Amino acid sequence: MEQGSPTFSKSLKKKVFKQQEAARVDSINSREHILPSLRERFLLGDEYSTVLKFDKQVFFPVSFREALKRNYSLIVSLYEEAIDIHNSFIAGGRYPEDGFEWFNQPEISELQQKLRMNFSSIGKDLAYRKRRLTAVKAQLFLFQNVLKPLDEFTWYKGRHLEFFFEHAIDLLVQSFLSDFIGEYVSPPVDNNFSNPAKIDFEGFCQLPTEANFLNNQMELYNLRDYIVVEPCIIRVVNDIEVAKRNALSVTSSDDRANMIFDIFELIPLYVKSWDPNKNKIIINNDLAIFLFMEFGFPSFAIGKPEDNADIHTTSTYRFAWSVTHDFWCMAKQDCKIKELDILGDYVLSEYHDKLLSLYVLRKTQGNNNNGFDSLADFTFEYHSSLTSNDSEVVLDAGDTTIKKPIPSVTMSSFFDFMRKAFDCYIENGKGSEIKIWRKNSRIYTLGRHKKDQKIHSFIISKILKRLDISKKDWLKAFVRK
Repeated sequence: MEQGSPTFSKSLKKKVFKQQEAARVDSINSREHILPSLRERFLLGDEYSTVLKFDKQVFFPVSFREALKRNYSLIVSLYEEAIDIHNSFIAGGRYPEDGFEWFNQPEISELQQKLRMNFSSIGKDLAYRKRRLTAVKAQLFLFQNVLKPLDEFTWYKGRHLEFFFEHAIDLLVQSFLSDFIGEYVSPPVDNNFSNPAKIDFEGFCQLPTEANFLNNQMELYNLRDYIVVEPCIIRVVNDIEVAKRNALSVTSSDDRANMIFDIFELIPLYVKSWDPNKNKIIINNDLAIFLFMEFGFPSFAIGKPEDNADIHTTSTYRFAWSVTHDFWCMAKQDCKIKELDILGDYVLSEYHDKLLSLYVLRKTQGNNNNGFDSLADFTFEYHSSLTSNDSEVVLDAGDTTIKKPIPSVTMSSFFDFMRKAFDCYIENGKGSEIKIWRKNSRIYTLGRHKKDQKIHSFIISKILKRLDISKKDWLKAFVRK
C-alpha cells in the first residue's frame, strides 16, 4: 500500500474492530422491523484476507450505456479513478481491520465526496428523463439497466471497490426514487427521528403488488429516512438553540479545519477505551447526541438520553467528518440545508472540547503541573505538548551542547528550504493539498487552509519522519541557511 506510517497498531485495529463488530450485531438484533435480506447482509461476517488488486477493465453492457446516456462517460471515469486509488491505498492491506487506515487517506475521502455529489446528480437526471413513468416502472427500469450492472461490476471477490461505491449506489437510488414518491411521504410527528412517517401508497401505486414491491425497495434503500431527515435536522437545531439559550451559527472554515485536525490526532489515544454511552451530549429530556469514533474517525448519532449507544451503531441518523473536512449525514448524503452545517459545527465544537478536556487530564495527571488551566487557545498548547519531548534537538557547539527547538515555519519558506537542502519534490495535490517527497521516500500530504500559513513544529516532525530525514540533520542545515 502506498501509505505512510500506520496511525493505528495492528493489535489495536483488531481489538477495536472486534468490539465494533459485536456492537453492530447487537444493534441489528435490537431492531424488530428489518428486512430479512438486510439483516442477513448486515450480519454476514467479514473474512480476514489480504486485499487483491482490482484487475478488471471498466466495462458495462450496452443497455447501461443507453440508460445513462450523457452520464455514461462520467460513471466510467469515476470507476477508473476509484480503481487507481483502490490499487494504491487498499490493495495489499488486510481486510477488514485496515479499514481504520483507509478513512485517514485524503485521496480516498475526496473520492467518496465526489461520488456522493455525482451519483446524486445522476439519479436526479435519470428521474427527470423517466418522469412520465409510474414509480414501479421507473424503479424496475433502474434496477434492470443501471443497478444490476453496477452491482455485478463493483462486487469482485478479494477486492473492495464497494468501499467507495456501496453508499454511492444507494444514494443514486434514493435521489431517483424520491422524485416519484417523495410527496406521498409525510414527516414524522413533531419532526422527531424516532416517530413513524406516514406513507400514502395509494398515491403512487395502483395494485397491492406494486405497493409491496416499492415498500420493499424503500426499506432496502432506506428511502423513508432520506425523505424525512431534513425537517428532523431542523427540529434538532431548534431544540439545541432553545435548550442552550443561544443561536447557533456556522463556524469559520479555518476554525473547523483546526478542530478536525486536532480530533483526528487525538482519536488514536482514546479509540480503544471510548464509550459513546459515557460520551454523549444531553440536549433535553427527549434528545441526546452520542459521540462515536468507530474506525478512527469522528461521528455522532441522534437519539434519546435513555438509549443505549449500541442501537445507533447501524442507525442512518449518523453524521460524520472526514480528514478532508467533508461532513455528511448517512440518511441523506447529498443533504445541503444550512441547518446540517449548523448542527455539525455545534457537535464538532463539543466533541473537540471533550477530547481536549480528556487530554488536559491525561497531561496534568502525568506531571502534576497547572500549565493547561485554560482551554482558550488550546490548539497551540496541545500541539506544543505533543512535541515537547521531541521538538528540541541537541546540537554540538564546540565543547558544549545546546538544545535547539524545531521552529514553526511558513509554507513557502519551508518548501523552498526543503528543495534546496534535501532535494525534495513539492507538488500541488487535489484541492488545497500539497505533496512533498524525496527520491525513494513516501509522500507526505498536507492541507493548505490559508495563504502561506505556518507549518507547526509538530507537523514538520511528522514530515521529516516520513521523508527519513533526522531532526538533527534538518536543524543543522536550517541553522546554517
